[in-house]
Amino acid sequence: MKKLFACFAMLFGLSSIAHAADTPVDLVRDTSRQVLEMLSKDNGKNSAKVREQLINMVTPKFDFQRMTALAVGKDWRAATPAQKQQLAKEFETLLVGTYSATMTRFKNAQIEIKPNVLLNNEGREAVVKSEVTLPGSAEKKPINVDYTLYKTPQGWKVFNVTVEGGSLVTIYRNQFGEQVRKSGIDGLIKSLQDKNSGAKAA
Repeated sequence: MKKLFACFAMLFGLSSIAHAADTPVDLVRDTSRQVLEMLSKDNGKNSAKVREQLINMVTPKFDFQRMTALAVGKDWRAATPAQKQQLAKEFETLLVGTYSATMTRFKNAQIEIKPNVLLNNEGREAVVKSEVTLPGSAEKKPINVDYTLYKTPQGWKVFNVTVEGGSLVTIYRNQFGEQVRKSGIDGLIKSLQDKNSGAKAA
């Protein structure tokens, strides 16, 4: 899970100025470099200013509604529009908070973006493969990371990350499904709210 969040953190480098990239590969390569450069200039301080800048850059490039729907799975269809809105809001807060708290740990990571992109759904969906070497990693070999994006009228958006075969949305789907079985959709919302409140208090 820590590896997955590490690489998810690197993916959060997708910034608003990257819209000029013609392909998903260009987008991931160029903007991953941008976030590393910003973190390097901050000298690893993880200042509130830099955290705010990165979060403001990245959130428009993710479809948190779609990510939440995939993470909740079949239970998403049973949720009301208001519940869906709350779930997406809390899930976004959780992911952004996790990134914000961990991003400086990966400022020295090395990322190799593979040039061949896998296109699905008549070219509307793309999987960009990469290898990530984390600083201080005990493992000798790089970590395989797949970034899944889809094309919208506003450009490419990210909706999943897979690390060594482990999908971000699938991992959460297992957790969310168990929570819904125990206490329903409202119970899942409350669980996310509690996690986010606890993170703010920490």
